Parts: sequence; structure tokens; C-alpha cells
Amino acid sequence: MNNFKTLYYYEIKKITTKKSFWITLFLCIACIFFSTIAPLLGNYYENGTATDTNYHKFLVEKEHRLKLSGREINQELLDEMYSAFQKVPWESEQYTLTKEYQTYARPYSDIFYLIQSWTGMNDVETRSWSPDEATLYSALDNKLKHNWESNLLSEEEKLFWENKDVLINKPFTYIYHCGYDAALESFLTVGFIMLLFIAICLSGVFPEEHTRRTDQLVLSSINGKDIMYWVKLCSGVTVSVICAFLMSAITLILSLTVYGSEGFNAAFQLFYISYSMPITMGQAYLIAYGCLIITAAFVSILVMLLSETLHSNIAAMSITSGLIILGMLIQIPSEYRFLSQLWDYLPTSFLAMWNVFDQRLISVLGNSFTTYQTIPIIYIVCSILASFFGIHIYKKYQISGR
Repeated sequence: MNNFKTLYYYEIKKITTKKSFWITLFLCIACIFFSTIAPLLGNYYENGTATDTNYHKFLVEKEHRLKLSGREINQELLDEMYSAFQKVPWESEQYTLTKEYQTYARPYSDIFYLIQSWTGMNDVETRSWSPDEATLYSALDNKLKHNWESNLLSEEEKLFWENKDVLINKPFTYIYHCGYDAALESFLTVGFIMLLFIAICLSGVFPEEHTRRTDQLVLSSINGKDIMYWVKLCSGVTVSVICAFLMSAITLILSLTVYGSEGFNAAFQLFYISYSMPITMGQAYLIAYGCLIITAAFVSILVMLLSETLHSNIAAMSITSGLIILGMLIQIPSEYRFLSQLWDYLPTSFLAMWNVFDQRLISVLGNSFTTYQTIPIIYIVCSILASFFGIHIYKKYQISGR
């Protein structure tokens, strides 16, 4: 056991003392930083004219949203919003710059856009709409059912989501949630760069012994056959998990610092209306980034075993990077249900909000489970199986790859 611990720390040191490791990690964190603050940079344009800076626009809207925070989206709030928007001179070419819009309507603009998102109405239709709480939530229910139809859900799946939707408190309570909104918006970016980070930094864990011609020394040592394999695998997984956790934490801390820390208990439907699970924004963040960390561990094992199979870190890194890019770009139409789900749940495609919070369910022994409940478990099981399978590849090369 002491030998394992000593070798384990040594392998981690080998990975983390490389310049490429720190350069790649720095670039990943820089990408996270830039993608998080990018919406606040530059000017805000309307009809080709710069009317404000994005940062000042955000500050004004944040103030209005905080005043709305804690209020139910009910008939009273809808009537207030409608009365405020009725005072705007819509015939003006740039009505958003008028005093009436800035004074009366802009404080309710977030509710206005929520109504559009829930009902599918455009600006003109929303302005002429007679506010009615029952009609609004009925339109929301109809939109959910339309989404179920477009995603080709089975009757069992529709019943599952109907039962979940009943558990959601309605009318919704509007809670300021821009910090968690930004963290969840960054999820796809963080997932993409995390996978590339693993491909770059862990593809050399096994092959470097072959390229440096030190594998003979490893083989002749007392720990050369079995323990060394598990040491390398565990050290690679540890580094990937720690770095994935670090990227997740940096994303959250930066988002909450820049946009505000409120909103952990805000309904997830304020951000992602198509998902009828009674969870909050904070819980959604924990679920999504928890899936990211488990995926990081699984992918790190696959990358290391691929590099040992090919005996080349360049080949493993190239293949993995290509698959990551393909996974992010290619979408299989939903009518090919089995192939579409299989593709979306591969680790190179899974790290997207619409896949983690997929409406399509997975049936196990007659019970239905959501994606985020099943895919991480599948990844853990596959990680264990792949690890035990990989040791045969490792031993075989030690014998025949001289």
C-alpha cells in the first residue's frame, strides 16, 4: 500500500509538472473567464446605433429585476406590466429610448420576455394581449405538450412529465437568478474545454514510458505489471476530476460574483421552461456540473486506454479531439429515437444542457428515469469495466511489444 501511495503521488507530479499541463489549464480558465464576462463587454446596439454599454444596460436591468424578485407571476403582476407598457409611444422609431419606456415599461421587461417565451407571441401580439393568468399558464401547458409531441415522447413518458409538472408550484415566483443563469449558460463551453483539456494532458500518461524507452525499467520493477497500471490510471482520473471540479467552481464563483449570488431557490423553469422537473436553479447547477465531473473521470480513462492501445499520445489526442468536435456539431434527428439518444448520451455529446435535461427517459425494469439519473451511473459502471479490460492491453504490450 505504501508503494502504491508513493507511486501515486509521483505519477500525479509527473502529470502536473509539465509545462503543457499548466499552459492548457491556464487557457481553459481564460476561456471560462472570457465566456462568462463576454455579455458585459462592448456597446449595446439598437437599429445599428449604439445606445448604451452592455455593462451599464446589465446594471439597470439588474436593479429592475431585483425589485421584481420575490413576486408571483400572477394576475396582479400581469396587470401592472400591461398598464406600464400601455404608456409607451409605440409609434416612435426607437420607442425603447423614450422616457415612457424607460420609466414605466423597462422595469417589467423581464416579465414581458418571459410571457413571450411561454406563449410564443411576438412583440406586437404581446403588447395587444389582454393579460390573464389562467390563459398564460394554459399556454405554457400547451407549449410543454407540443414539445413532448415534437420530441416523439411515448405515452408513458408524457404521463411521467405530467405527474412531475403537477409538483411544480404555480404561479411561479419570480426570483432574480442571473448568476446561476450565467453558470448554466457556460455549461456547454466548460464541458467542451474540459474534454479537450483531458485529451491534451492525459494522452501521454501511458505512452511516454514507451517513447522514453523506460518501459523496460518499469517492467523489471516489482510493481511493473499490475500496481503501476492502477497507479497511472488513478492518477490520471484524480487530475481530471480535480481540474473539472476547479473549472466548475471557477465558473460558479465568477458568475455569482459578476452577476449576483441570488437565485439558488429560483424555479429552474424560469431558465429552461421545457423541463417539467420540480428543481431549482441551484439544484440544476449541481446536477449539470456533477454530471460534468463524472464524465471527466470516464473520459480520462478512455483517453488513457486509447493512448496505451495505440502506443501514441499524438494519435490518441487527435482521435479524441476529433470525436469531441463531432459530438458537439452533429445532431441525429429525434425520429431515429434509439440512435439519437445513443449519440446524445455519448460522453462527447452529453455535456449540453438539452442532453443532461433531456425529456426523453430511460426505462429500466419497467421504471422510468431521467438522463441525469442514469447516464452518470452508466459512466461509472463503464469506467470500472474499461479499467479492468485495460489491464489486459497493458500486460499484453509489456510481453509482446518489445
